Amino acid sequence: MRVQAMTIPAAAGRATRGAPPARLMLAALTVLALPLAWIAAGRSPAAEIDPDLVRVIRFMALIKGGFALAALAGCLWRLGRPAAAWRSLVYVAGPPLMAVGAAGLWSLHDAGSAALALHLGLFALLAAALTDPDALPDGPLRHAVRSSRRRTEPRSASGRSAR
Repeated sequence: MRVQAMTIPAAAGRATRGAPPARLMLAALTVLALPLAWIAAGRSPAAEIDPDLVRVIRFMALIKGGFALAALAGCLWRLGRPAAAWRSLVYVAGPPLMAVGAAGLWSLHDAGSAALALHLGLFALLAAALTDPDALPDGPLRHAVRSSRRRTEPRSASGRSAR
């Protein structure tokens, strides 16, 4: 009887060792951010606010909370593989900032700071994800993105890509 040994590439060991602490930190920061935002904004707003405006702002806060939840899921997925140090920091800090911003908008207390936190987290995540060459794993989706980029590259007179 012959048994074939299963081998695991060396790169897989590095990927699994570095991911869990970042994922745990991301989850812990997000879980801690929401109660802290509610406690900090526990008092009512100083000025009287129109009820229709309250409904609009709270609906916007729900939408932004959905964005924060999507960012949390995407960052948990991305931190499953090694990333550059600054990108890991952004992937860990971005979703909690967005969650704090959405909770701050919901509470209607200091909407400016809430919007600043939310958009800082959002734009930082966008910058990190759009410049991350390893954001998409090797697979059909990455190959589809690469082939669409090749079709949109400018061509020279000889028919070759300008790059």
